Amino acid sequence: MQDMGLRTTEPDDSAYAFGSFRLFPSRQLLVRDGVPVRIGARALDILTLLARRSGEMVSKTDLMQFVWPDTFVHESNLKVNVAALRRVLSGAEADVSFIATVPGRGYRFVMPVGIEPVTQPAPIWPACPNNRTLPKTSLVIGRSDEIAALATSLISARCVTIAGPGGVGKTTVAIAVAHQVTAEYKDGIYFIDLSTVGDPQYVTTAIAASVGARQSSDDPLSGIIDILHGRRTLLILDNCEHLLSTAAAAVDRLLAALPEVTVLATSREPLRTEPELVHYLPTLDVPDESRGITARQALEYPAIQLFVTRAGERGEYRLEDADAPLVTLICQHLDGIALAIELAASKTLAFGVPAMLTMLEQRFRLLSNGPRDAPLRQQTLQATLDWSYRLLSEDEATLLRLLSIFAGVFYLKDAVAISEALGPGSPRAVGVLERLTARSLVAVEYHDGTLRYRLLESTRAYAAERLEAMGEHGQAIGRYARHILSMFEQADVEWSWRDKHVWMADYAGRIDDLRKALSWAFGPGGDRTLGIRLTAAAIPLWDEMSSVCEARSRVDTALRAVQEIGGCPPELKMKLTASRASGMNFAQHLVAEAETAWLDCNRLGVEAGSLDFQLRGLWGLAIYLLFTGRPHEAISRLDQFMEIAEAHADWSALPEGERTLAMAEIYVGRLDSARQRLERLAASYRKPRERARVARFQLDRVVAINNSFAFLLWLTGEPDRAAQVAQEAVARAEAIGHIVSHSNALALGALPIALWSGDLRSAAKFQAMLEENGRREDIAIWGPVNRFFKSALRAKRREAGGVAEMKARLEELVAGGFVLRAPMYYSMLAEAHLSIGEIDEARTALAEARSRVQTQGEKWCLAEVMRVEGLAHLHAGKPYEAERLLTRAIREAQEIGAATLKMRVALVLSECRQTSDRVT
Repeated sequence: MQDMGLRTTEPDDSAYAFGSFRLFPSRQLLVRDGVPVRIGARALDILTLLARRSGEMVSKTDLMQFVWPDTFVHESNLKVNVAALRRVLSGAEADVSFIATVPGRGYRFVMPVGIEPVTQPAPIWPACPNNRTLPKTSLVIGRSDEIAALATSLISARCVTIAGPGGVGKTTVAIAVAHQVTAEYKDGIYFIDLSTVGDPQYVTTAIAASVGARQSSDDPLSGIIDILHGRRTLLILDNCEHLLSTAAAAVDRLLAALPEVTVLATSREPLRTEPELVHYLPTLDVPDESRGITARQALEYPAIQLFVTRAGERGEYRLEDADAPLVTLICQHLDGIALAIELAASKTLAFGVPAMLTMLEQRFRLLSNGPRDAPLRQQTLQATLDWSYRLLSEDEATLLRLLSIFAGVFYLKDAVAISEALGPGSPRAVGVLERLTARSLVAVEYHDGTLRYRLLESTRAYAAERLEAMGEHGQAIGRYARHILSMFEQADVEWSWRDKHVWMADYAGRIDDLRKALSWAFGPGGDRTLGIRLTAAAIPLWDEMSSVCEARSRVDTALRAVQEIGGCPPELKMKLTASRASGMNFAQHLVAEAETAWLDCNRLGVEAGSLDFQLRGLWGLAIYLLFTGRPHEAISRLDQFMEIAEAHADWSALPEGERTLAMAEIYVGRLDSARQRLERLAASYRKPRERARVARFQLDRVVAINNSFAFLLWLTGEPDRAAQVAQEAVARAEAIGHIVSHSNALALGALPIALWSGDLRSAAKFQAMLEENGRREDIAIWGPVNRFFKSALRAKRREAGGVAEMKARLEELVAGGFVLRAPMYYSMLAEAHLSIGEIDEARTALAEARSRVQTQGEKWCLAEVMRVEGLAHLHAGKPYEAERLLTRAIREAQEIGAATLKMRVALVLSECRQTSDRVT
């Protein structure tokens, strides 16, 4: 009996039966249920030897000698063909194992094999082969447009490449496209996974194994061309990025020789073949904002849909409103990368969504253990990034590591600057950056006509780990911080003359880089001098962005460093002191230290010869004095301000001084003078040509003027016009996105005017806006004001507990030192007490209102306080006392020109006289 383990010259006329398959070695044929199966010639030889030795371990050496006699081949060639063989067999019977690997030694055919004599002719090869090499498609989420577009492209294009970063879903989309166009390729679709091919010379081997072609050592592609000649087929070359040049050459040759063949490739960068059409596959859409998003809103985005679908496949999971913001944040952290989202979703039941979000700090340990049938490199995000990183040249890997230092978007000039961190041997950034974008490791986008770059969050974290491991982080972060300092010092200079919209477009997006550089500068091993300079340079940006709380915290840190290290240039100390004082003006508790800080700012400005900071010190001090109920002192400081500004012809400062002076005059009852100033200013800024300067005096000038003018209009008898101007101030502040100006317009203009005018619907709308601003930015001073007006609205609606809450909120407001308009607020509280019959409580509130009118000098609302006192007398059954008081109140209102208050008093006086007539 011959040894069936050796290749012999005698034909093997036996048929080997296993499962639903029959193998006919003499005819080089494998059939399943009587239907021929497409299989490569080498794979068929391997199957023949394994079937003959069923149950035995067949060494790799024996297999290679049997399949490639008298020819040296690399072991990876054997692995490629075994992999192709396994796909053919397992594709037919998914739950059955045919071939087992004996690690390090060889393979064993584990399916029982029966030997049968050949008694009938072999089946004839069908005209239309099946597509057993094409993997099954799964539910594809959020890619319907891409799939449809690619299916259309394949009709006209000979070669289409799906490009994009690792894990974005290129293979999934390619398979879905293939299933959609199956009818177009009557002679078959072949899926060739090149991720298992480690050497470029075996690209053709993998293709041949898939299509069932024999290879010639002289011309490896000739066998493929022979077998596919005249056939309308689609070849899917999956994962080409590590074999680009060889894969491209093979595609060029095949397309030139086979006019009926189409190629669909997936790669992290284009093949760059002659007929190639490249489709860049984007990451899945994620909501831009997570705060307040509902489950219904979140599920409109493909990234959220994918997360919820995959989590639901592991068990009972349904997205609720409470989870929606957290899942959105998870998908934002993962940049909408399909693989990362699926891996995260698979952990949902184990950890819960809140814990998942926290654990993303350790994403490479968390995002692992993907589907077992996926390629190993797709079973963890770490492996996917390892795969990409190993394909980089030294220059590319170096620049990628360095770019991880940026916190968000960056520009070409940033890449050039940071690439110098490693000295003369650093990579040439321009060309290397271009290659990194081609490899989909750096994302490129156009924004407002400008080209900018960014690393996906997962790529940045991975590259940062490599930067640390290579010992490059210390040098890179120092260079980065110096670059960010240079950028913001330039921004500080430009702020005084550049268009503010353009200025913000250039610098607002770098806030995360600013934060990162400051954290390093003031941290262990940092450079505190650099941190002090950077803090001072960043003040205009914080003010433009209304980042009051952050600015104050950063400035406090810098000033502590100034005290500790000494030797700080006077200009820097002056800037920091002014910013600190400004932050204190916006604090929930106004303290006497703020007055000192503003005086220091003015003094430092005098010492440094800085007109700007002399004026800032006086203006900021005047605002503090107004907030703390000292309008007469504020007027004195503002007179100084105007005198200095006029003497030095600082025309840009004069309007703000005049506007603030008008407000102070309103409070002390000089309405005629205030009106002249505000009408002049309103006429000058009715059609502003550009956005007014914010950072110098904290507020947008046009908003501030309209806000002050609206208050005056309401007070002087034009409530309808006042409401319109107040709305214009709110709308402009909202349009320019300056939250400090917006909050100021709401708290001191639109909201009180609406409430005092009886327009409760508008008042509620404005109160909700102010509350939302408090959630967006911690401008603490407006928190108690907002809460007071919210409770005042409740009291107006006669809601239970509304008046008691109003009293508590007013006490909170006054306790913080913000007593501007306190006499008016106490009169509002007194009227609310009267509305529910609490006369004694009303009298207590009125006594406080009277006292504050006198101590604060806020004569503007004296008539209103007296009006409510008259109401209190009426409620107590004393119409004559009420009439005498109300008559005096009319004279008070008429004396200062407060027509609206006069009218309000007159209405109560009319009621009072009717009551007197009835008593008489």
